[in-house]
Amino acid sequence: MKLLIILLPILLCADVGVLTKIVDGDTLYFKTNNKKVKCRIEYIDTPESRDNKKTKRDISNCRGITTEDMTSAGKSATRAAKRLLTLKKQCSYSVSGKDRYGRSICVVKLDNTTFNEQMVLNGYAVPYRHYMNASELKYYNMLLEKAKMEKVGLWRDREPVIECLNRARY
Repeated sequence: MKLLIILLPILLCADVGVLTKIVDGDTLYFKTNNKKVKCRIEYIDTPESRDNKKTKRDISNCRGITTEDMTSAGKSATRAAKRLLTLKKQCSYSVSGKDRYGRSICVVKLDNTTFNEQMVLNGYAVPYRHYMNASELKYYNMLLEKAKMEKVGLWRDREPVIECLNRARY
């Protein structure tokens, strides 16, 4: 029931677009009404797949995690996104606003769930807690604990990296 309360506004206001690019585990491009829409996936954070400022910020408080460790995990998260989504196919997504870089903040609908939820549940993302309300945080933390307990995705073979990202504060 709680999931329905979280998802209902998202499903009622969805756009439909063709997925044109999967940048990484938490950034996608859609073409909607002949416009390119760059989506930052809401509620989640995945490891960076390239060496950049965020990679350095993510690993700055973690012992023993290298840039190579983080970017390798980021590439795994990107592959996981590509398994969940299909390029050149229509997807429903909803936009809740823009981030500081001008990207749309999006929830992407899958059949009975969302891409956002599945990335956490499959162990390739952690909750991006900065903008979550209490019920969203509780729900996404539950998904995280399930993935962690079942040792799926990055929790299986790159636990120090995903745990480092999970502890990162923004």
